[in-house]
Amino acid sequence: MVKMVSLSNKAYEELKKLKNDDESFSDTVLRLIQKKDIKKFEGILKNNSKLTAIEKQIDNDRTNNVGRYQ
Repeated sequence: MVKMVSLSNKAYEELKKLKNDDESFSDTVLRLIQKKDIKKFEGILKNNSKLTAIEKQIDNDRTNNVGRYQ
């Protein structure tokens, strides 16, 4: 079944920029709205030195009550 959808000129141009050459506009919309499985990001920051440094700074700030109002 086909449905008509109206887009502003700006929305159309932005969608057109995101459309791959081998895709229809319907394919593009479906690709853009498909649900992302958050589980695929599980462990992505494990053993990340920058994250470890941030966690240590947060722990230190909490211990020393940095930034808390008395």
